[in-house]
Amino acid sequence: MRIAISGTHCVGKTRLIDDLIIRYPEYQSMKEVYYELLDEEDGAFALEPTIDNMLKQLDASIEQLEQQDMEKNIIFDRCPLDFIAYAMHAAELDSIDIHCHEISERFPQVIEILNQLDLIVFLPMTEQSPVFYAEENPEYRKAVDKYFKRLYRDDELYLFPNYNQPKIVEIFGSPQERVEKMSTYL
Repeated sequence: MRIAISGTHCVGKTRLIDDLIIRYPEYQSMKEVYYELLDEEDGAFALEPTIDNMLKQLDASIEQLEQQDMEKNIIFDRCPLDFIAYAMHAAELDSIDIHCHEISERFPQVIEILNQLDLIVFLPMTEQSPVFYAEENPEYRKAVDKYFKRLYRDDELYLFPNYNQPKIVEIFGSPQERVEKMSTYL
């Protein structure tokens, strides 16, 4: 099964992936493209969440999925939709219509590449199961989470085909509960 774990930063995506790999050793995981870009550019890749940086990460995410198209048991830390959610936030801050930016030119390619996934697991921020993380800007994390919810719950940008591929599930709870919930899909 080809799986992507998606959601705003610091919601437990990497922890879930690590826990799944321990429980299902036949799976391999792919590093988040942000860290790959940092490695490639010797740390020169900017941390700033600009729309242009999100475009760069979006392209890297699409490329990562394309390069791994023959792998059957793989879990991706993020997918192209993650970078679209972050770009939506950056665009709004800069008063840019996302449909008028170069990022929207990637939407057909994103739709096509999402078809290569079997499952996208969205980890939303919830009050019932908060993930506590000391960070500089918790309001930013909450703001970006709203864009993820608009993409996954409302399909605001019409990026999901109507024939339910990939399957999208929302999972929350403690780390152990998340792994148990995932076991019903694996």
